[in-house]
Amino acid sequence: MKAAVPAQTVALAFLGASRGRALSAPTLVAGAEILGVSGNATRLALSRLKARGELQLAGRGRYILSTVRRNAIAHVRSFKTGFAERVRWKGAFLGVLTGDLPRGNAARVARSERALDLSGFKAFRHGMWVRPDNLAGGRVVVSSHLLRLGLDEGAETIELHLDATQLRSLERAWDIPGDEAKARALTERVQKFLSTNQKLSRRAAAAESFWLGDEVLRFLARDPLLPETMADPEPRKRLAEAMTTLDEQGFALWSSILEELEPNA
Repeated sequence: MKAAVPAQTVALAFLGASRGRALSAPTLVAGAEILGVSGNATRLALSRLKARGELQLAGRGRYILSTVRRNAIAHVRSFKTGFAERVRWKGAFLGVLTGDLPRGNAARVARSERALDLSGFKAFRHGMWVRPDNLAGGRVVVSSHLLRLGLDEGAETIELHLDATQLRSLERAWDIPGDEAKARALTERVQKFLSTNQKLSRRAAAAESFWLGDEVLRFLARDPLLPETMADPEPRKRLAEAMTTLDEQGFALWSSILEELEPNA
């Protein structure tokens, strides 16, 4: 049995995995119950997510993700390659200045920091977040991506260079050996599930694919896409390949189950 997972997390995951399809409240409730989340918890979660602007109504009692949340899901769904292609690194960095941003709105601050985290930035000095400038399109592409993910528009993205001491300090911010080990462990788990899931019932296989897929996607979504001179890209590549197969199988399973759960299907 999985540890308790917030109903809001489950609802967002279902709608994110639906690939743009609106889902009814009864369908979301029934699907969440397969994962051990109560109907009352799911209905309350839907109400709160709509009040926060993360969900929108698409007809009576049918929900879709809001634009901001869709942008976050699009980032997650780019798991095969990451949100931008890696290019040869020339040693430069990108910095985001946040020291002058207002701090009074906790939700706004959290959105900005989440955008930076998802885009591979690490807090380097007070009011400055930094990552290597090794992605196609450079500052313009990364800055636009940050804004889509919810970075405060008052933040400034700059290009900068670090000296050897600063670089050694920053490199410690990423747990590169730990991330490589986690990628390998997750790849093994996905491959094992894919080779044994035929022994499970359809709903049990769907539930397991949900939990495992969600864990993998959360990990890949935060891959900093570091230069090859800093981190070996192969563990991430192998995990993304395994996840592609898991994603296809899980989507087929859940599509058929949710269609059966949909009222008047």
